[in-house]
Formats: sequence, structure tokens, C-alpha cells
Amino acid sequence: MVTFADQDMSILIVEDDVDTAEVVSSLLESAGFRTTAVSRGQAALSEINASLPDLVLLDINLPDINGIDVLRHVRNHSFLPMIVLSGYGKDRDRVNALEAGADDYMSKPFSPEELVARVKALLRRVEWTPRPETHLQVRQLELDVARRHARIRGKPLHLTPIEYGILVMLMKSAGQVVGHDELLRSVWGDEYQGDFSVLRVNVSRLRQKLEENPRRPAYIVTAPGQGYWMPTQR
Repeated sequence: MVTFADQDMSILIVEDDVDTAEVVSSLLESAGFRTTAVSRGQAALSEINASLPDLVLLDINLPDINGIDVLRHVRNHSFLPMIVLSGYGKDRDRVNALEAGADDYMSKPFSPEELVARVKALLRRVEWTPRPETHLQVRQLELDVARRHARIRGKPLHLTPIEYGILVMLMKSAGQVVGHDELLRSVWGDEYQGDFSVLRVNVSRLRQKLEENPRRPAYIVTAPGQGYWMPTQR
């Protein structure tokens, strides 16, 4: 069985509190990952460009650049998996991070076991490719599964790993309702069942990329009280 350690995956920790950075680094290295820690946003951007880590743990409260601004900057040109860590714990901060492109969000203090579990879960989602399909199409929406490329009306779609996972689930089940918990379980993992806010934020963000009129969606339609579905005809 191939493990994360066998794959030699690297994680960049962006955290200005030295003690927290050391604890997180030790925790992840014990789980088989390689880690690098930086304390400033500008250093994080430089490290991402230089070393191309497999995943970033990003604190919001940095001394030079706000973590959300770092996240937005990276999302302008990369779908690098990113988990935001924050000591604020407010719903609005969580939503802001997800809207800016975070794949996940954790409030401090967090459980060490949960942090490792979420890192592994996100990396699994990035590597996951549905089979046997190599190409999915619903009307003018196309997905090249092998290359992880999506197009709508002939134009490329720039998707985060989470958005990609939602899109695959809905396209594979086109014409049928996919329940809230089924989407959460398939895209995020079992621990996210019932966490409808994270699903709503990411669906809203995906609609902004897909729909000609996001307020009247034609590709990701809400089934009230049930979930979402993708019509095969319009």
C-alpha cells in the first residue's frame, strides 16, 4: 500500500507564532510529511514559487500580509491545496477564507489528530480521479478527467480541488439530486456531514464561474431541503 510518507509530500507551514509552527511541524513530520515553516506572507509566496509544496497551512494573522491576501494572490495562478488556520473562530472569517479560495478552514486551538486527518483527506481528494470515465459532458460543460481540465461554453474553468470534486460528483449524477451529506462526505470526508455552510460557500463560488446568471443557475440547481442537481437539458 502506498502511504503519504512513501510519496514524500511536502507541506509549507505559514505561521508567525514560533511555538505553534514547531508543534505543527513536528506533528506532520511524525505523520510522514516533509515540512518547511515561514513566519511572513511574503516569505510564503516566495517559498511557494521556489519549492512548489504539495499543500499549505496558512495562518490568517501574519505580520506583513494578511493571510487572506496571500490566499487570493496564490489563487490568481494556482490551485495549490490550502488549509487556513485562524485563532478567530468566527463564522464570517471562515466564510471569507472559503470565498477567497481556501479548501478547508480550522480554528485554533485544534486537535492534532484532526489536523493530520484533514491534511490527508485534502491530499487524497487532490489525487482522486473517478474511473472509468475519462471525459464528462453536460450540455456545454466539459470535464477532461485525466487532465483535470474543465471548460464551459468553450472557455477554460479555473477550479480549486474542492470545486473540481463538487463538479465531478454533480456531472456523474447529472439529472439526479445529490444530497447535501452525500456531497459533503464525498468531497470533504465523513467529519463534514451536516456542515452545510462550507458546501453553500463553495457551490456559490462555483456558480460564479459556471453560470451566465448565478442568481438563476442553469447548471447547479438547488433542490430545496435535499441538495443540488445538474439538469441535462435546459
